Amino acid sequence: MNKNVKNYLLTILQVYVTIVIALMVVDVTLLIILTFTHLKPITVTHIYNLDLIVCIMLFFVVLLTVIPKKDKIGFLKDKWILIPAIIPVDFILIGLLGFPLSVFISIIRLVHMGAMVASVNKISSSFIKFSKKTGLSYGIVILTLVFLLSSAMFFVTETKVNPEVKSYEDAAWYTVTTMTTTGYGDIVPITGFGRVLGVLMMITGVAFTGYATASVASSLIDKFRAEREKDREALIELTKKMNKDRIDHADEINGALKEILEKLDKK
Repeated sequence: MNKNVKNYLLTILQVYVTIVIALMVVDVTLLIILTFTHLKPITVTHIYNLDLIVCIMLFFVVLLTVIPKKDKIGFLKDKWILIPAIIPVDFILIGLLGFPLSVFISIIRLVHMGAMVASVNKISSSFIKFSKKTGLSYGIVILTLVFLLSSAMFFVTETKVNPEVKSYEDAAWYTVTTMTTTGYGDIVPITGFGRVLGVLMMITGVAFTGYATASVASSLIDKFRAEREKDREALIELTKKMNKDRIDHADEINGALKEILEKLDKK
């Protein structure tokens, strides 16, 4: 395969994996909310469907990773955690088979979520390397925790006094619009603590956006610096080679001239 085509395909695959990882974060967050809160049936169905889509996308990542491997069985044994991660347990057990929610299914769901989190480290070494270098993973964890805690506290605080907050979905919607600084204005906090939570959400959203932008910019600058250093080293090597060739050619010319002069002296 042409090297340029191969690099292009690897770039596409890495972009696809990055999208899958982002969806996995969203999926796990929603599954956590589903586990510990009461949601509308239509919202629960949407979460099941999203989990199915993410599992299918993750399956293709695993498939594309396994195909080039010679020892496929050994690869799957080493990365067995991917197997429970690609199984949409809620969609199958509750959505298709119609089993009622139980402690057993909740435990299986937690195993599925844990496998998804662990799978991030298995499917994208470059993303993990980038997140460890920039600390972006910590930012994502903090952002997720703030979202979960803030939306839960906002719901508890506002649901009894705010007619606009009738369900947890309303609180989660307010949290999303506030953390992204969109602010539709359809839901407004009434209590003082609700406003404090709103301020915390806005600060967290703005801080994470700036942090993520700075991390990406820093990574690009490091990449450009590394490429420039690589070009500089290549130029130095080329200069050394040219100087060596020049010296070798000069020695050959001097040797030839010396032979000519010796022959002329003999005559």
